[in-house]
Amino acid sequence: MAAAGLAWPGCGKKGPPLAPFVRAPGRAMDLQARRSGDLVTLTFTVPSANIDDTRPADLAALEVYAYTAMAQNDVRDTARMTLVAKIPVRKPAALAPGAASRPAEPAPRGDSAADQGALVTITETLTADMQAPLPPDGRRKTARAPAEPRAWLDPPPPPPLGGPAAAAIPNRYYLVYGVSRSGNRGGASPRPAVPLVPPPPAPEQPALSVTEEGVVVRWAVPPGARLPYQAPASDDALAASTFGMESAPALSYVISFGSVRLTDTPVKRLTWTDANAPYGAERCYDVRAVLVRGAASVESEPSSAACVTPVDTFPPPAPSGLAAVAGEGAVSLIWTAVSAPDLAGYIVLRGEAGSAALEPLFTAPVMETTYRDASAKPGVRYVYAVAAVDTAAPGNRSALSNTVEETAR
Repeated sequence: MAAAGLAWPGCGKKGPPLAPFVRAPGRAMDLQARRSGDLVTLTFTVPSANIDDTRPADLAALEVYAYTAMAQNDVRDTARMTLVAKIPVRKPAALAPGAASRPAEPAPRGDSAADQGALVTITETLTADMQAPLPPDGRRKTARAPAEPRAWLDPPPPPPLGGPAAAAIPNRYYLVYGVSRSGNRGGASPRPAVPLVPPPPAPEQPALSVTEEGVVVRWAVPPGARLPYQAPASDDALAASTFGMESAPALSYVISFGSVRLTDTPVKRLTWTDANAPYGAERCYDVRAVLVRGAASVESEPSSAACVTPVDTFPPPAPSGLAAVAGEGAVSLIWTAVSAPDLAGYIVLRGEAGSAALEPLFTAPVMETTYRDASAKPGVRYVYAVAAVDTAAPGNRSALSNTVEETAR
């Protein structure tokens, strides 16, 4: 009896089998750090894709680390860093079994899990222990042997430009890792560096004025500001600072209304307008000076608050193009509409020709841009004008439009 054999087709490749493909979560590329006093606030977006751009991200948690060093690459081992926070991430519906019939995994009770794509805020309070920089990982490179001394007849080397070099300042670095549900760690985020320098001085109390565009907040460069806080003549002006010879960064500023920050990003000018300030409600503003260094910033204490209650004293524009047509027992008027966000309507004024006074024909404004004066007496010549009125209480009346004269038949 012949033995039957089974022949398996070859795969076409020789060698050991390949390791299974493992996806790693993407990086938090928008990590930002803001220091105000001893409090550092970190913000970033939870990745929603893997490193290979597949979605959703295989992401179980985010680990936030910090370390103090003289240079960013001095510390690479997370075992030497401080774990600032570990944030669990919800499993999206697409990763859950029976995804078509199940919603996304809810947050564990008593835990602050985050969703993919959500904005996360983490804080760390700086302590005295955090001021000391960690030594670099591994061994230091052997320093070169000092050069032979020059002959006595050589001229002495010139002094450093700008005086002696200032002592180097350590930075507090922050980074975020994503951890997959199988425990694989993704790549590190960018590492914003928060300089451990004294914050810039606070500005003095700002000055406020109310205009048609809103509340204008004005302030001055903080008194006693020193480099690197002093604004240079241009953004690339060189100046000696506590960071050595480099571009001295100009101060920027953040404006707040109580605990609400009104400027998403710091402004570089010394004035800012709050176009959303409502009339009749008190508004109080303070200003902080900000030293921006890449994705990190150091803020001053807030200035003294300045308060104002805006009052609408600004009339709308005057109507134009007024024209009149005489009819039987009436005069018909038409004019060009006014563009104003708080327009309440129009008032028609009339007076007899030769009289200096024009009196309104009604008190409640009308929104139409036409009016039929049925009270005109036949044979009497009248002078007409139109004014726009806003919604303020009392309403602000615009200047008069052009005047026209007409006689009813």
